[in-house]
Amino acid sequence: MRYPSLVLRVPLAPLLGLLLFGVSGRAPAETAVADHEGELPPAAAAAGKKPLLWHDSTVIWQQRAGSQTLHVGSDYQSSDPYYDWVFYLRPRLYFWENERSSVSLRAQVWTIYEFTNSDVTTQKNELIFGDTLLSLVAAHAFVKHDEYLTELELSLPRLVLPTSKASYDSGEIAQLGVRAYLLQEFPLRQGESFLPRGHAGLRAGYSYQFARSIVPENPNLNQGVTDWEGVVVNSHQVAGAALAEHVGILHGVIGADLWRDIVSLEGEFGLDPAWKFRLPPTQPICGSVLTGCTLPTEPSNPQTYGVVTTFDTHLDFRAFSGSLTTSIGYQNITLQNGPDGQHRNALWSPDARLYLGFEFQPDLLFEPPATPRYTRARPLTNVASAR
Repeated sequence: MRYPSLVLRVPLAPLLGLLLFGVSGRAPAETAVADHEGELPPAAAAAGKKPLLWHDSTVIWQQRAGSQTLHVGSDYQSSDPYYDWVFYLRPRLYFWENERSSVSLRAQVWTIYEFTNSDVTTQKNELIFGDTLLSLVAAHAFVKHDEYLTELELSLPRLVLPTSKASYDSGEIAQLGVRAYLLQEFPLRQGESFLPRGHAGLRAGYSYQFARSIVPENPNLNQGVTDWEGVVVNSHQVAGAALAEHVGILHGVIGADLWRDIVSLEGEFGLDPAWKFRLPPTQPICGSVLTGCTLPTEPSNPQTYGVVTTFDTHLDFRAFSGSLTTSIGYQNITLQNGPDGQHRNALWSPDARLYLGFEFQPDLLFEPPATPRYTRARPLTNVASAR
């Protein structure tokens, strides 16, 4: 069965006008920074002035459309068009910081409103919540000189709470782990407007999944199934595969400022390996076989390892002193092996999405950045699951 084509009409003219206005209003200030590389702006010269405790907190609105919605590529099994709005709230609270180091509490709360009837939600036009993230982050800049920056951020602990319907109904309790992010920024064409600087990063981490059961189970689900002895019993099991017990992440990030501090390009690619809970040993069946007890056959080497591949690239436009960032991006986060058994391409799959996002950083409206952008910590990632 094919769903009718979804036509998206987004009034881009007002948005582009707002963006151009912000860029044009910011250009003189950017030129002043470029003409005095290495000097701090006036805000940094203010003696004793401390940054806001909640600086670098952001609010994001994204519009995402699946590849099948835009008729890109072919279907694997069936049509599953997807279009939604995503709202992120990413607050930060800094307990302590100086010129090179900081300790902060960070969180991520997000919700999705889907306009289509895809497999992600139960109903059309449904509002769902994502998992909530809490982390205590210690950051330190080992090198911070001119346009060179070497910074390490360590999230310990990093706690993910199953506030989404899918996670909670599967029996997940919490994910507890650690995450590290190493960032290196460097000049490319120092003092020039075009391609002035670049950056590279490495993100790595591990988390352990606490769950109510080994396989996904929902206590509110009661479905009749027949056991090995032919007796009909109620089952709470949602799926046959076990939940992931150990989850890792290894991502690489690379990007560059294309024109001053206004236009930039960034890409992220990585692997998220997971090791599932091992199922309990098979018990012998007695009473239903005339020859006595028998042991059910099972795979000799059951698969407990899986990989999720992540690819995300986006073009960013900053305006209003960097407080508003418009991102146009492409994202493909998918299982390495699809439900049809085929090995999926890490760059494209039926789960691929195009997105248009607007990120607002309110502290920059109250207080201009104390240092040039290249010596400030960049957002950890545009990928919600990788933060």
